[in-house]
Amino acid sequence: SIPSLLFLSWISFIILALCSPPSTLEHTRNSHYCEFAMATIFVDDAGTTLPTGCYPVMLTPFSEDGTSVDHGCLAALTEWYIASGNSGLFTVAQSSEMYSLTPQERLECARTVTATAAGRCPVLASGTFDGTVEEQASFVVDMAKECDVVVVLVSMIAAEDESDAVWMEKCLKLVELTPGVRLGLYECPAPYHRLLTADMLCQLAATQRFSFIKDTSRQNDIISAKIAALTAMPTAHPLRWYNGNVTTLHHSLTAGSHGYGGVSANFYPWVHVWLVENWSKHPEQAKKVQRFLTVAEATVKTKYPASAKVYLALNYPEFKIQPKCRVRAFDFLPEDLEKLRELFLMMRDVCAEHGITPVSPPAYNGDGASEHPRGTSNTKSSVADGDTTVFPVD
Repeated sequence: SIPSLLFLSWISFIILALCSPPSTLEHTRNSHYCEFAMATIFVDDAGTTLPTGCYPVMLTPFSEDGTSVDHGCLAALTEWYIASGNSGLFTVAQSSEMYSLTPQERLECARTVTATAAGRCPVLASGTFDGTVEEQASFVVDMAKECDVVVVLVSMIAAEDESDAVWMEKCLKLVELTPGVRLGLYECPAPYHRLLTADMLCQLAATQRFSFIKDTSRQNDIISAKIAALTAMPTAHPLRWYNGNVTTLHHSLTAGSHGYGGVSANFYPWVHVWLVENWSKHPEQAKKVQRFLTVAEATVKTKYPASAKVYLALNYPEFKIQPKCRVRAFDFLPEDLEKLRELFLMMRDVCAEHGITPVSPPAYNGDGASEHPRGTSNTKSSVADGDTTVFPVD
């Protein structure tokens, strides 16, 4: 009968609605279910998948002997990044010493950060390491179960001597093999530095699969060209552009970028957050803040990423992060420690001048449990042994 057919049609509609994950761009300011992800994807007022702001490339804290990841400290770091006002988190990145992590450790780090963030911000993690495109795709699908956006490492898709055409062919194959996974891009400078052209970015944006790029062009004219090309695309897309280089941050903001995702966010992330949010509201103050970030970067990058861990332990002694790094060992001389201490004091002066509020990490005792954030305290030295080989940073 007609009533029976109408009833069956209505039931079928309800089942279809419940079982179908919503489109990435479908609803403004609603969370979206990802076919693979355990966490929440965020949608801002513009209807795109990731909010404007800062995405620190997270440190990976290790045990004192470096044999295991200190997940209690990683959870405490996650709380600190969020309390500092960051819009999202990028774990399993270059700063995370991702190439020195086992595949299982990469998944576990993403899982810890996602569980700790608990839907308060999106979590990104790298997913393309050694192997064929098919093997990379398999790990991307595994990583997508642990985070919101899986980041494609540009330097791991094709060999250094392979052309951009070959690179694009392989990347599009990866996209095809990972249906439903939200993807990002990172122009990681290791094992070699490959930059995507503006045309390549637009081609990837047109797939509607990429939500994020951490750009490491480090040059104002190239940055402007990339952002302009993405903005001029005739069809709306979710790809948002974030600067991985702090020296060009202010320029990129004026050119239309969506934020920052560089290494000094492991030292004083609230400063970058302030700049991204206030560069147009307070232009003269913003220039002074940018000047501090530019000059301070030389100290930040010296013996990085150990410098970030030593900086935190030195200036927040109740936050007991080990200085241990797997990428190599570093020797911190008294002069190095003095520079890191002076950097901290200079940062506080800049914050006081411009009304920026610093955020101390939670107290962490190395026992797997962290306490609530607290005020700053006195100096404590942290020293690691070894050479001072340059670590490729961006």
